[in-house]
Amino acid sequence: MAFSGSDAAFEGFRLVRRNPMALVAWAVLYAIVSVGNLFAMSTMIGPMTEWAERMEALEAQSPKATPEQVLEAFQGFGQVMLGMAWLLPITLIVTAMLMAAVARGVLNPRATGFGYLRLGMDELRVFVVTLVLGIVIFCAWIAVAVVVGTLAGIASAAGANWLWLFVVLAGLAGVAGLVWLAVRLSLAVPITVAENRFAFFDSFAVTRGRFWSLLGMAVIALAMVLVISMLSWVVTLPLAMMAGGEIWSIGSGGDAEAVAAALDVTNPWIIASAVAEAVVYALTVGVMYAPFAAAYRDIKGLGAETPTA
Repeated sequence: MAFSGSDAAFEGFRLVRRNPMALVAWAVLYAIVSVGNLFAMSTMIGPMTEWAERMEALEAQSPKATPEQVLEAFQGFGQVMLGMAWLLPITLIVTAMLMAAVARGVLNPRATGFGYLRLGMDELRVFVVTLVLGIVIFCAWIAVAVVVGTLAGIASAAGANWLWLFVVLAGLAGVAGLVWLAVRLSLAVPITVAENRFAFFDSFAVTRGRFWSLLGMAVIALAMVLVISMLSWVVTLPLAMMAGGEIWSIGSGGDAEAVAAALDVTNPWIIASAVAEAVVYALTVGVMYAPFAAAYRDIKGLGAETPTA
């Protein structure tokens, strides 16, 4: 089958139409994690409030707080953060499960599992591959930032306005390079799931000569995700208002009672809001990830089903 980026971009909708229960499964998984996050954050309200009050007292005291007192206060903040540290690995594991499930649903629609969800070697491989590639892209971003920052420093020190043209060009070239790298690595997860192995850089060979088609596909998929997100506000915003969930007050001057209300998992409106957001998230996951699995399938000419997935 010939690869068409514009056709592959809509694979997420085809996947959900083919198996609506997959959307339900992904939404349930994400809703459980979301409610768990809300509960974990709610248990930290007290310690965070105490830490904030302690820092305010240190700033107001006379004579000024000693470095030892400030360090002790920040150690308390570190203990609060450690209490929520378990959220990060859980989130990463769930993300790996969803990415693998979407790829599996595209490559092998007859695969077992509720919504193609599993927790096994495929998910471990996807977790490791995405972690490694995320580090690679992050390092590339740091390199670009260092180069652009150095050029900006030279231009500022020289006082020559024309040198800023090179800074702008270097910045644009750096962004283009990062986009190129991301596109060339974009099929790593489908390859990992389809071939049951770690496929860190195999995507380079598969995507050779197809950069623009894959970039166009990604842009279309991203545009659809943005449209879905904006349309979802018609439902999610009223639910958040009914819940009294002033989430945006966290960290922006909201008092502890308002924050606690926003995180109260016993409030049915909070649960309803979390579920609605989970459904939207599940749909966007399918719309965003499925096209890349479809691209791999079509480029390799695998047909509608890959038994190894």
